[in-house]
Amino acid sequence: MADSIAAAMVAMDLLASKERRQCIETLIKILKNVHQKPNEAKYRTLKLSNERFCNDVWNHDGGQAVMEAAGWRIAGDTVQLLDGADVSLALEYLLANREVRPDECEWVAETKHVIPNAAKQHEEQLKEKALKEKEKEMQRLKKDKAERQAIAERIRNEHRADMEQRQIENASRARPLGSGGIAKMSDFVSQGGG
Repeated sequence: MADSIAAAMVAMDLLASKERRQCIETLIKILKNVHQKPNEAKYRTLKLSNERFCNDVWNHDGGQAVMEAAGWRIAGDTVQLLDGADVSLALEYLLANREVRPDECEWVAETKHVIPNAAKQHEEQLKEKALKEKEKEMQRLKKDKAERQAIAERIRNEHRADMEQRQIENASRARPLGSGGIAKMSDFVSQGGG
């Protein structure tokens, strides 16, 4: 029985997520009623004229397969649970596979809700703030570098101009005083006093 229910659940996977979810929920409700009140005849017989039952379960191969694996059989214009059939295993399978996520192709823009994570948002804000501060620092450093380069170029130009003005055509050579000895301080001071 477990194998047939597992195979029926595989057949159920072929349904679109919305139909699969509705089929599983309806089957859970039917099987819970039978499981909770196994001697009540009204829960053990389902009419094929019941529009909701047919649309949600019986019109889908996977839904029929699960019901047949659980012990349900067609009897005229009804579907009846066989005497002595145990629906607990089928109910367990359905409850275990109850969570059905919509396929991504079935999403609609209005149903896509992105719930922001406060910690991630805060982290992103801190990253953006740090990036802006780093950009400001880089701009300040570039401006400072440009100013330093301009000052250095101005100093070089002034130095060149000064050197061009100071060019001496006939430079004299320094010569030692006297016999090549060392000059004394008194040689530079005038002899007449102050």
